[in-house]
Amino acid sequence: MRQFNLRYHFSRRPYFLIPFTIVFLVFIFYLVIVTTPLNRQHATVIIEIKSGATLPQIAQQLYDLGIINNQRRFRLAAFLMRRDTKLRAGRFNLKRAANYYELIRTLADWENGAIKVVIPEGYTSRQIAQLLRARIGMPPERFLSLVKDKNVARSYGFDAPSLEGYLFPATYYFLEGDSPEYVIQRMVERFREVWTDSLQNLALKRGMTSHQVLTIASIVEGECMVDSERPIVASLYYNRLKRHKRLEADPTIQYIIPDSPRRLKREDLRIDSPYNTYRYAGLPPGPINNPGLKSIKAAINPARTKYLYMVSNGDSTHTFATNYEEFLIAKRRLQQIRRQLAEASQKEVTN
Repeated sequence: MRQFNLRYHFSRRPYFLIPFTIVFLVFIFYLVIVTTPLNRQHATVIIEIKSGATLPQIAQQLYDLGIINNQRRFRLAAFLMRRDTKLRAGRFNLKRAANYYELIRTLADWENGAIKVVIPEGYTSRQIAQLLRARIGMPPERFLSLVKDKNVARSYGFDAPSLEGYLFPATYYFLEGDSPEYVIQRMVERFREVWTDSLQNLALKRGMTSHQVLTIASIVEGECMVDSERPIVASLYYNRLKRHKRLEADPTIQYIIPDSPRRLKREDLRIDSPYNTYRYAGLPPGPINNPGLKSIKAAINPARTKYLYMVSNGDSTHTFATNYEEFLIAKRRLQQIRRQLAEASQKEVTN
């Protein structure tokens, strides 16, 4: 019988296990480090990493905020994940990060957390609040209370009853959980960028404040869908102001009815509100929406016309008139078109 060398067998066996043992230990070490849990009392934490921040500085910031308990372990986890040089500057929502692995992934992939929010021109603060609730889950009540607060407007340096008109319509990138204060700050900062010194000087030359310009611009925004009409509509309202005629602007009524936008009724025109330009002369107390740059420029540089009236053509354009007789003719023409369309629609249903 062949003899089996037990001494040789047991002396050689550990050498075969060493590489596997090392790999296993490294794997366990990796799991222990990258799966270190975060402090979960921070259910929703939004942080901002400054441009140029190094890994140690980021670790220090996270430690100071109470998000991590061990800076060295965090830096080691970033190294093991090969993300130590790929952490980005920006704002991050750490709500879904439960451990170092998810935290580091979040800090390295900023685009995955940012939500694109497009604020259309002419949106009211009420519409913006609903949009923000749909896009980033922001409760609208707090947002609207801040926008409507005169003291908040003053804190931004605006002599205005609210921030309506100063929330500039643009494309923004917000995070789920962003505060109303932060969102408002971003929108107001964007307005300040657009409302340049040159525009301010042009307004002063017209003898108008920025608030008056924005109020006119908001009415123009509410009336116009065709850019070429904006300076004409602005001139029409300036002409009415000069002649001490009430503006009788439909968008100001839309602003005060709770279920807007809809077709206005006769009783709507009798609502007792300083924003009702059918009852009260002059400009309303402030903007009725948040106008875009084209409407702002039209309010500063209106066309030179003698128009005092306008009638919608039903196709996003208007017919303009210099006197009441022309206005009535245009209005009867529109009513005739509406009747013809209604009759044609009825025939289609019958057939």
